[in-house]
Amino acid sequence: MDEKISGLFQDWLSAFEAVQVASGEDAIVKAQSSLSDIEVRLAETPAEGMQGLAVKLGLHCFLNDHADAASMQSESAYRDLVRLTGHDPAIEIAARFDKRAA
Repeated sequence: MDEKISGLFQDWLSAFEAVQVASGEDAIVKAQSSLSDIEVRLAETPAEGMQGLAVKLGLHCFLNDHADAASMQSESAYRDLVRLTGHDPAIEIAARFDKRAA
């Protein structure tokens, strides 16, 4: 049940704390790089259920005002929802929009 995502989230929390306390340019860059790497791994890890989606969307909400990574988490969570439900509303919207534009 989304154990990998939960573990990555715990890693992210630790990395975020490291960014907050880092001092010196090298330490800050290293901490931010680690944080970014974990965010990419979270986005690349498919959610298996609601717990994983909650982590991804929760992280998106937090990052929304802080970094471009927010859209990466949101897009990943959306792909997971499409995969889990078999329904892609964006495709339906695009299909209707394309018909009206023609």
